[in-house]
Amino acid sequence: MSYNIEQVNSGYASLTAAGLAEGTNAATFKTANTLTFTNNGVFKSKSATDNLAFSSGHTALGNSQACLFGVWVNASGTVSTSQGPIVAAGDPCPVPGAPASGLTLVGLIKVTTSSSATFTAGTTDLGAAGVTDVYYDCMVMPGSAQ
Repeated sequence: MSYNIEQVNSGYASLTAAGLAEGTNAATFKTANTLTFTNNGVFKSKSATDNLAFSSGHTALGNSQACLFGVWVNASGTVSTSQGPIVAAGDPCPVPGAPASGLTLVGLIKVTTSSSATFTAGTTDLGAAGVTDVYYDCMVMPGSAQ
């Protein structure tokens, strides 16, 4: 909970829903809405953007696993992602941390694999067989696992 207060008090909050969804191209995601947010207390805006890529360095999910990916935007509108801990499918997913300072949370992407599927961010399509994707638009980071 203190992280949420720090985000708002430091001026990092999404003020409109980004409309996170699966991207048009394989292995991408998008923001369907124009995003209004604050970055260090300064109002910013980013137009809807399709075919956003996951950042590099994420750990692949094996069979029957799940995790949350945080979607972040910096002051210049560059989008990046972070990965939370990997858990067993069906367990609550702990929230990920920010990959760097000076970022505003846009939302979360929860990815769950079936007993016969794996997922590698940036390689596996979010609509692949055996992969379930759920999107959360966020103002600040949720205070508990999703």
